[in-house]
Amino acid sequence: MTKIPDIQIDNFDIISSDTFKGGAAFHVVALSKKNIQTMLIFQQMILDSLKNDEKSFFLEKSENYLTTHFNKGSKAVGVVSGNKLLGQALITQPTDADPETGMTDMVNLPAPQTVSVIQGVGVHPSTRGLKIGDKLINAWLEIAANDKRENALAETDQNNKYSWKLFVKNGVDIVSEGVDPDDGTKLYNHHKVLKI
Repeated sequence: MTKIPDIQIDNFDIISSDTFKGGAAFHVVALSKKNIQTMLIFQQMILDSLKNDEKSFFLEKSENYLTTHFNKGSKAVGVVSGNKLLGQALITQPTDADPETGMTDMVNLPAPQTVSVIQGVGVHPSTRGLKIGDKLINAWLEIAANDKRENALAETDQNNKYSWKLFVKNGVDIVSEGVDPDDGTKLYNHHKVLKI
């Protein structure tokens, strides 16, 4: 198993802290431009851990993509325990000036300034069962509500049952289906209206 990359927690904005059922402390943290190299290492670890027929479930983001993501004012969150990154996710915050949501095939999208989209949710394989995915989704929903983004959107590969069930379990329901025009992947579009 590939080692989880170390992260110095004192370099991060801690969003919340809690303990796992086993008693280990964890933090939900804001990741930023200064964390791009660690995020790239983590994403490669995720890809390396997937079976060949699962690799399409996780779309790799380039260094340039991540730099542009942060430069546009979008965000990222991580879950850290013992100075190790256990999970990460990108949060896209479109604007009128830059309305790109990242949603591939969803019709009737809400106005960009009302939308928050989670992408690239990745959880280290050794942490299965710790509900890291739930913690990332809940952090995203809280950030979206705090940023007055009333429409939380996500898309999942229909073959990735773990992923789409995770969103549904957290109240981000499937509202439509789509197809990725680049590779023909059948997608579920998820939407939750937030109280802001």
